[in-house]
Amino acid sequence: MPSDAAADLVSHARSTRVVVIGGGIAGLVAALECAKVGMPVTLLEASGRLGGLASSAELDGRIVDTVADGFRAAPGALADLVDELGLAGDVVAARPADTWVAGPHGVAPLPRDSIFGIPANPFDDRTRRIIGWPGAWRAYLDRLRPPLTIGKTQSLAALVGARLGARVVDRMVAPLTYGIHGVAPEVVDVDSAVRGLNTALTRTGSLTGAVAQQLPDAEAPPSRATLRGGMSTLVTALVAKLADLDVDVRTNAPARALTRVGDGWSVSVDVDDVAPADGTGGAEPQPGEIAARAVIVATPEVPARRLLAPHLGGLDGAPFSPPDVDVVTLVLDTPALDAHPRGHAVYAAPGEAPALAVVHATATWPHDPAEPHIVRVTLPASREADAAVTASAIAAASTLLGVDLGTPLAAYRCRVPRALPASALMPARDDARTAVRRTSSLGVVGAWIGGNGLVRVVSDAAAESERVRSALLWGRGAEDALD
Repeated sequence: MPSDAAADLVSHARSTRVVVIGGGIAGLVAALECAKVGMPVTLLEASGRLGGLASSAELDGRIVDTVADGFRAAPGALADLVDELGLAGDVVAARPADTWVAGPHGVAPLPRDSIFGIPANPFDDRTRRIIGWPGAWRAYLDRLRPPLTIGKTQSLAALVGARLGARVVDRMVAPLTYGIHGVAPEVVDVDSAVRGLNTALTRTGSLTGAVAQQLPDAEAPPSRATLRGGMSTLVTALVAKLADLDVDVRTNAPARALTRVGDGWSVSVDVDDVAPADGTGGAEPQPGEIAARAVIVATPEVPARRLLAPHLGGLDGAPFSPPDVDVVTLVLDTPALDAHPRGHAVYAAPGEAPALAVVHATATWPHDPAEPHIVRVTLPASREADAAVTASAIAAASTLLGVDLGTPLAAYRCRVPRALPASALMPARDDARTAVRRTSSLGVVGAWIGGNGLVRVVSDAAAESERVRSALLWGRGAEDALD
């Protein structure tokens, strides 16, 4: 590129302000992607905290992850981000641990040779414990079915139910889809959730054979990892990087509305009045306006819809994300948990157990044996007071872990918005993303539109930000920027 053209591009970047609405991981990544090419960026976060689901709290004198405590270890945008932030040396692999499921059978571990709850051997002792002999013999029929429609089923529940029977769906697969994602297996796309399974099914002639062929190698590294010091380390590093790039980060600054102004946008944001000198408190927050050439919305679904609905069709209906949940983090001095008899997590389908999920964090990540145990309990969202919800969480975790947890050293409750996995069969979400991409100066990122999980959130935020910034810098249309 000629020096004059390069100088013009730098000048153009520096005069092209982007406003990012939402300070979760998706918003922080979007702000970074725009700021590192020289664009001035303003990031608005409605609450007083950054990081979204990668949040933490000080409990019993230690910083504890309160929602997300790890990520899928795989090459890609998240691994690149961790390296860019200088955190590659702080990646810590998960310890080997079982996953348990709760249902009519009680609480039992999934077979080690399984994928997404689908067993490779219906007569494995663990499989039989969950589905019983009737379920095992029904699943065995999978080996005898003719390969007439193999490799074509889209719904996970339809595929597993047809091949292995309802007990495998209800007792082994559904607890994972509900407990982890809050959705029924009927709306999970096979090819997205378990890549290569349909192909292996075509090749082997049976679903159990396909699972056996897709199992990870015994020497494969752990599939999950975290960061030394917890996931708040990632948030701290991102915020520091944004400060280095002079990003204007504003907390307690909820965006009220977006207004189209020429070929750009105006963002209406609440601005707190300065408290009077007499200390009587400030007046009600007043709206301010921020002009921008582009806006990237990185909030959960409900506030995102409110901002986007006046400009995009199809967003004035009911949300498609699963209902919110309460997550209660417990710090426990419970020696009986030292053997972690229930592995790293217990998942349950709604109605089959007193909680949707119980994650035993100290059974998953390396820790000092002298340290207390950390357990996180996911419950349906409640309007009850913190004390009542915490009591329900302790009772539920005691039942699902098979240990009387007693009184916690500390507890923390937070309300968490859930989002569909990328593998969910949700045409309305696909339509929303398509509608957004018709406007080159508007981007939408976050788990609700791109799929949940930290790997997916970071990858989608990086890709969507690249689309927006390419259109701004190079003058290309939104469709061209996707190429």
